[in-house]
Amino acid sequence: MKRSRPQLLVTALLFSAVAQASAQTSSEPSIGQQTQATPTTRTVFIKMDDISYGQKSIDVKPGETVRFVLKNEGALMHEFNIGKAVSQLEHQRKMALLFKEGTLTPTGKAKSVVWRERSGLGDSNPPGIPEVVEAIHDDPNAVLVEPGTTKEFVWTFHDTANLNFACTLPGHYQAGMVGEFVMR
Repeated sequence: MKRSRPQLLVTALLFSAVAQASAQTSSEPSIGQQTQATPTTRTVFIKMDDISYGQKSIDVKPGETVRFVLKNEGALMHEFNIGKAVSQLEHQRKMALLFKEGTLTPTGKAKSVVWRERSGLGDSNPPGIPEVVEAIHDDPNAVLVEPGTTKEFVWTFHDTANLNFACTLPGHYQAGMVGEFVMR
C-alpha cells in the first residue's frame, strides 16, 4: 500500500490523538495512575504464559501503590493493561489496528515499510521512497512485555471497583487472559 507523506502525517497525528485521549480517559482519578515506587511499595510478581496470567485476582486497596513485576515466560508478546472492561475493549481495537498496520506482531514491535510517492521525477526512477513506521504504544495504564523479558509497572490505585488487568492483544482477552482486582 502506498501512502503519501500527508497520509503518514495524518496517521501519526491520529495515533497521537488516540494516545492522548486514551491517557485522559484511562488515568481518570477514579481508577488510579502510573507512579514511581517508594520503599513502602508492595511488589506483586506476575508470570505470563501463552494466553494466561499466573493469577486470576489480585487484592488491592484504595490509595495503595503496587509494583508489578511482569515476567513473560511464553512465546507471545503480552500486555498488562489496568482498566475497566469498557476501556479495555476500546484498547483492543487500537491494538488490532497496530497488528493490521504491521507495526506489532505476535512476538513484539515491528517496523513497517511504507512507500512515499515521488513527484516530478521521470519513469526511470523507483516508484517511491521507503519510510519506516513503528508502533506507538504509550498508554499510561498499560505495558507491553515481549517474550522472555521482565518489566516493572508501578500503579497507585484510587478505586478498584470493577477494575481488571488484561492483555488486550488480539484474541488474548477473549482466550481468558484477564483477571480482577479485588478490594480488600
